Amino acid sequence: MSWITSSAPGKVILFGEHFVVEGQPAIAIAVSLRAYVTVEPTQSDEIKVYSKNFDLTETFPLNQRDSWTGKMTPVAVAAYTAMLEADKKTGLNIHIDSQIPPGSGMGSSAAVAVATVHATSLALGLQLDPRKVSDLAYEAEKVVHGKPSGIDNTIATFGGAIAYRKGEGFIQLKPIFRGVKLVLADTGKPRNTGEMVRRVLALKNTYPSILDPIYYSAGKLVVEAAQLLEKGDYENLGILMNINHGLLSAVGVSTKEIELLVHTARENGALGAKLTGAGGGGYIVALCRENDAEKIISALRSHATSVLTVNLEETGVRKENI
Repeated sequence: MSWITSSAPGKVILFGEHFVVEGQPAIAIAVSLRAYVTVEPTQSDEIKVYSKNFDLTETFPLNQRDSWTGKMTPVAVAAYTAMLEADKKTGLNIHIDSQIPPGSGMGSSAAVAVATVHATSLALGLQLDPRKVSDLAYEAEKVVHGKPSGIDNTIATFGGAIAYRKGEGFIQLKPIFRGVKLVLADTGKPRNTGEMVRRVLALKNTYPSILDPIYYSAGKLVVEAAQLLEKGDYENLGILMNINHGLLSAVGVSTKEIELLVHTARENGALGAKLTGAGGGGYIVALCRENDAEKIISALRSHATSVLTVNLEETGVRKENI
């Protein structure tokens, strides 16, 4: 047994966040930012996790599984699930180096979980089917989010673009990305995905007759958006992004910081702009023509803590030859 490095991409949800938790479809694309996880089996009786991003080391004794606490607990859980699958209980050293901004809505925790499961299983001599990698990472995601949608671990595992419905799996889309860019802008305000999911579900349970039609509309919107994405009809796709943002605002997950960035992007030529992820903070995503991108980026920099462009990432989780 020796060390193995695996990586998995982050993601942007273009359509359907929150609504996907209750059975509506969503569309996500993998983006060109990756989480790298190195796993090395040891002779110890503990899992030691180091995060370069947080400059943090935490230790998790294997014989005290029920009392694990700490920021890196989901990583230890992801490794432990892979360990059980391989039927090899051993100590591990885990090193994390992620390009995906944490708390951004870009699937950082899921990418780390997927890469951890993948690297741990390979380090222990087990080649897992990608769907199994995704399933095991989903179990670790529950530690972070309580009731995750499943879309983050799916896109981190398979890459590309997918339409996803909880309980039914996903279909791979074939988007035409020519002449357009995705611009991401950070509100600078972190958000808690689990808390936002609980808040929206509580609202839906309190006012089902009002919220049910919103969920239904969100589902219909995703079906239409998938067709537009594969046609490369970005004018109309932008319109649907704006509508989707309105639905998310209606269920209470937008903020004044998000609205400022969304409207700044639109006013400077974006075809569409919306929050991405759980809301309450994090990033917005704007769809722009390549010729308009610099103007939009410049305008967003006046209000955002960071602005970046991303590419579609076709490759999901993979072993790195480092």
